[in-house]
Amino acid sequence: MKIISLLVCCCGLFIIGCKTKTVKLKMLPTLPESDSAVVMYYHTPGDPRFFNMTKVVVKNPLPVVATDVNAKIIEAKDSCVTQGKIYFYGKGGAVETIYFSRNKDCMTLSFIKTGEKYFTAMSDDTKELLNRLEKDVTVLPGRAE
Repeated sequence: MKIISLLVCCCGLFIIGCKTKTVKLKMLPTLPESDSAVVMYYHTPGDPRFFNMTKVVVKNPLPVVATDVNAKIIEAKDSCVTQGKIYFYGKGGAVETIYFSRNKDCMTLSFIKTGEKYFTAMSDDTKELLNRLEKDVTVLPGRAE
């Protein structure tokens, strides 16, 4: 009986340890290594045809976004319309594409990895950063703001 109890306890600890590793898994580990980013803000949420953009050219350009993206995966919020996207760049070109929704009831970042879409929660710091960067957008020629 003691052996069975010990075996059950060990299996339980092993399962808990595996779940902890899954939660801490960084889905996009190369994101912090990027050296620049382009943030695109759609004129009409969900419609990427017309947009304003801003460039961020520094090593690890948006660390707060990278931290949020590599946090715990949350349930999909398909009702949240994408308001824009961020292209992160590194030495070899585009590193990752991150989509965002800043609506109060959404506050999500999302990305596609191996054909599956994942969502993470957007922190208030990331929302504030995206709002601040939007003030520095470049209006592309021929496109109304």
